Amino acid sequence: MKKLIYFLLLMSLSSVAFAQSDRGLAKIIASDLNMEEEQVFQVLKSFKQEIIKTLRDGNIVRLQGLGQFYVEHQEERPGNPRTGEMRPIPAKDYLRFKPSKVGNQSLN
Repeated sequence: MKKLIYFLLLMSLSSVAFAQSDRGLAKIIASDLNMEEEQVFQVLKSFKQEIIKTLRDGNIVRLQGLGQFYVEHQEERPGNPRTGEMRPIPAKDYLRFKPSKVGNQSLN
């Protein structure tokens, strides 16, 4: 898990990472670290799976200097915003991210 967090932190510090696919991000990180692209891709894939697993268990994932991932639950509610028809909208869990102050300050 420590290796995964290390790679994510390196990934977040990359000045070239715009809106990237996993493969594109793996390519950038692999060239920065002189590693194989496929190996970095597998680390990113595993990292994302571990975050989702941790969130499903009801925990919060904090990445120091970046922020935290958490789950927000929205209860079932009536209505349909598109048509205005009154029918139930099912309960749902949402993935949320709250940036840290340090992460926000590093952008400015």
